[in-house]
Amino acid sequence: MPTSTAWRDDDAIDDNQQMRQITKELVILFGEWQLNFGNKAKAKDYPIHKAILWATVIMHLQPTADQWQKARQLSILEEWPPSSARDLLALANTSEQNYPDSRQAYLDAAQKKYVHAVVYETARRVGFSDMRDKAETVTYPCWQQIYPKVCQEYSNGATFTLPKSRQIAHKHIPMSNDSPMAATVDTFLKGFGRQSI
Repeated sequence: MPTSTAWRDDDAIDDNQQMRQITKELVILFGEWQLNFGNKAKAKDYPIHKAILWATVIMHLQPTADQWQKARQLSILEEWPPSSARDLLALANTSEQNYPDSRQAYLDAAQKKYVHAVVYETARRVGFSDMRDKAETVTYPCWQQIYPKVCQEYSNGATFTLPKSRQIAHKHIPMSNDSPMAATVDTFLKGFGRQSI
């Protein structure tokens, strides 16, 4: 694809400036995560190379300035820091929809309450048995990675469904006095000093 050298140089300068700015903001954000999340975000897990890689991914995904700011702000409110640049940006996308809060959705799913199809789908992907049997320190970080992706897929048109309830409705029908079993029940209840109604 032939382009003028001047155009390519100007574009490269803009890209380099943007790359430096995003990398700088990520380094600051990583520091905030280390302060906020403690042992969940150790300094050794956030080298400068990671900030550069994440900046490259973010530039490729091209979030709006509002999405970028919202993702950065929301990341501090999570239980765990995002594990990738995509997960970080997904925070902004899921907050724009009216999906259940990630933490509350996790707690509901752990109790087998699925208030939205994305909650059920995320629990399915994490693993129902894992949600039931494994520690939160294992399942919640997995949940944090999967939930924004499921919300994004749902926003993009994927269809997830809640399971149909398999509970049989119970309707109490009292026994009438002319029922063939009435005499047998009366005899049984007289042994306890009561009578059927």
